Amino acid sequence: MNPLQQFNYNPWPELPYKDFASTAYLLHMVTQVIGKLKLTTPFEPQWANVPLWINSRGLTSGLIPYHTGVFSIDIDLIAHKIIFTSSWQSMSGFKLDTMSVAEFTQSLFNLLSEAGIKMDINLMPQEVPNPIPFNKDTEQRTYNDLLANAWWRILVSSYRVIQQYHAKFNGKTPPIGFMWGTFDLRDARYQGVSVPTTGVNAEYIRRNAMNETQIETGWWSGNANYPRPAYYSFTYPQPKGIENSSIKPAAARWDNSLGLFVLDYDDVRQSKNPENTLYIFLESTYKAGSELAQWEKELVGTGKPV
Repeated sequence: MNPLQQFNYNPWPELPYKDFASTAYLLHMVTQVIGKLKLTTPFEPQWANVPLWINSRGLTSGLIPYHTGVFSIDIDLIAHKIIFTSSWQSMSGFKLDTMSVAEFTQSLFNLLSEAGIKMDINLMPQEVPNPIPFNKDTEQRTYNDLLANAWWRILVSSYRVIQQYHAKFNGKTPPIGFMWGTFDLRDARYQGVSVPTTGVNAEYIRRNAMNETQIETGWWSGNANYPRPAYYSFTYPQPKGIENSSIKPAAARWDNSLGLFVLDYDDVRQSKNPENTLYIFLESTYKAGSELAQWEKELVGTGKPV
């Protein structure tokens, strides 16, 4: 028997934005607080050192060095717990539930203090409109554990498909990661050509992210301006005429307001073969962007060992 069937596991669940919005806000701030701890790790180009990673129960910080050891923080989205572990045998945690961002931040830093860790982070959220410092965000945010788990299952299913796409690229491509600033799962392919960081791209975060030609794709759960989950793809710098490109599947389109290709998650979820539908979108949008931007065809291989 397929173990997914045995445990009644739906890999492509519904995720209504309106119902998920409060939980999404809390999870976004949770991932930001944890993610900012990773800023202490050595910087890698295009912020490749800072994403959170998907694991078999949720998300993890991965290893964060501290003095002569390491620690990690996991967001368990099956048991709905924050779990702290360290190489000096400390292990603790707390329940992830309806709470304020300030409560979460205090609870997390209490764990760190009890384990002998003294670290400071910038308490201002990044890449969000109207940011509120974590320690001053005292509004209670509803946490729906069923929708939080559904969100994570979509991340897992998306990751599995994106991994097949990711493996075929012969150029520079960092591991598929969860970007806590923009709250999305992303895969980026780089051509290896520098781009001047001027104007809006001179801002600190962007000048270290948008300094090379790239084609990025990923999934996010929606926001107030686009209130539904969707997959996206963009080529940077944007080639002239890319908005007129023919892409697949039929439900995919160019969104003028977002300035990128979009495929709504529900169109993937409701298709006969969600994995294939998503994969076609990834390949089709890369083809459109790379051809117009005149990327070398040799950058994409078979994804299989010789």
